[in-house]
Amino acid sequence: MIFKDREEAGELLAQALKQVVDPSKRPIILAIPRGGIPVAYKIATALNIPMSVIVVRKLGLPWNEEAGFGAIDPDGTPYFDPVVLNYLTEEDIKRVIQKELIELRERERKFAPRGYPDLRGRQVIIVDDGLATGFTAIAAAGYAKKKGASEVIVAVPVCPADAKQRIAPYVDKFICYYPVSSPNFAVGMFYQDFHQLSDEEALSYLKKAEEKGLLEP
Repeated sequence: MIFKDREEAGELLAQALKQVVDPSKRPIILAIPRGGIPVAYKIATALNIPMSVIVVRKLGLPWNEEAGFGAIDPDGTPYFDPVVLNYLTEEDIKRVIQKELIELRERERKFAPRGYPDLRGRQVIIVDDGLATGFTAIAAAGYAKKKGASEVIVAVPVCPADAKQRIAPYVDKFICYYPVSSPNFAVGMFYQDFHQLSDEEALSYLKKAEEKGLLEP
């Protein structure tokens, strides 16, 4: 299956979430910027539930930033791949976390200038445009749990078939519209249009959500 773009992926994912969303739990969608924002926007409008963002950062290996060994949440709490961790020194880890925390704060100023919504007692649906290693989703889920969410769901359009077993310990539910058995998985392989969203483009979706009364806080 190939999604036309992130908007179509969001529309399809919304259908999968219909049976899961519980209005009595004051549901809210948290989009991982940038790619998760258009997906989340389509879900929010289709299901008429509010959305916001959660800024998390992948921790890239010092010698290859594209290869991640974990992620950090907005509190700066790290979530690690224990296998890869064996190849890094404490100094390496500390240096990467400090670097990514600076970038995280910069992105918060852009995408969450009013801070994060109150998650206590709520059903929180974390959304991205796909999932590969899963560590950014795990960091977002860990943050939501810490902040008192009553139920945490990670929902993505596409993921590797074995993703569920990695994510399951951190969430109450994991929904992947299209799980894929592929030895060389990359999220962009399953989109016709997977262009790199600019900050301005991502922010335009948040503005549209705000105009529709769907943006928190």
